[in-house]
Amino acid sequence: MSKAPVGRCPQVPQVGAVALTCGQHPEGVRAALPGSVPNKTVKKIEWSFSVGAGATIQVAEFGPGGFKRPDPKDQFKDQLEMFNKTALKIRALEHGDSGVYGAWIKLYPAVVENQSFNLSVYRLVPVPGIQHQLLSLTIQGCKVTLWCWVPAGSDAEAVWQLSSSPRMPWGQFCEDSQTLCLAVPASTFNSSYTCMARNPIQKKNTSIRLDTLWTPDWWRWHMCLGLLAMGVGALLSIIWLRRKKRRKKAAKGGGRCWVKAMSSQPGFILSMPAPGGLCPHPTSHGGTRLCPSSDCPHFVPKQHSWSSRTGPTEPP
Repeated sequence: MSKAPVGRCPQVPQVGAVALTCGQHPEGVRAALPGSVPNKTVKKIEWSFSVGAGATIQVAEFGPGGFKRPDPKDQFKDQLEMFNKTALKIRALEHGDSGVYGAWIKLYPAVVENQSFNLSVYRLVPVPGIQHQLLSLTIQGCKVTLWCWVPAGSDAEAVWQLSSSPRMPWGQFCEDSQTLCLAVPASTFNSSYTCMARNPIQKKNTSIRLDTLWTPDWWRWHMCLGLLAMGVGALLSIIWLRRKKRRKKAAKGGGRCWVKAMSSQPGFILSMPAPGGLCPHPTSHGGTRLCPSSDCPHFVPKQHSWSSRTGPTEPP
């Protein structure tokens, strides 16, 4: 038994050959069954058809009386015709025409030969589809599940064409060869994955980019939130650094504050550090108290200086 190379229509065999040639279905289904008995005179040919363990039926007969159809009301109806006197042609192939075709060939003077052909008819491969489920999406990355699928009854297999996709360090097959589970960093959001539908004679594919799985408004909102968070963080850092700098300056003052004292020279006031690292500080009762220099409201970390009574009284 020979198997038809499905998807190709070879040239019609020469006179004296026995073969099935192919017609073309309106949807494009094609098949061919080669075979021959060259350089021999054919007296009669009977064609039969069977599927699996089902009954074998005679579908055509070539002989001195021409082309005959034993049962014109069978499944082939007007699909069959004789071509080049010895070849059986099937027009408008349908998916149900798949099966085993047998040829009982009677040659002159009294030789009989049998040939059989396994015909497989495939539907056109549809364009595959990709479905997705977005599990999470942040500025750092996303988690998403992708499904590669074809319509039921299409006789095609759906698979991920990973050879044309980027390597998958962030994903794996989670259920079967049609399902991808991905955990992708934001730096690779522009990567694409390809889903392929195929059968023995045809293949089609479609691709999807990860950054097309969410709406621009959603992504823009999250980018704004991220920028706002970064701005608040930067502002808090600046405030903390300024406070730290002030504390450092206060510590470098050595616990000194400046008080005013009358100078022995007329017309001058002496500004000098308070003894013991304490500063006089007025109270609510009209008196004064000594407080640490770091708490003194008039803390001025400078050296001795003289000032005129009539000029500024604070240390230069």
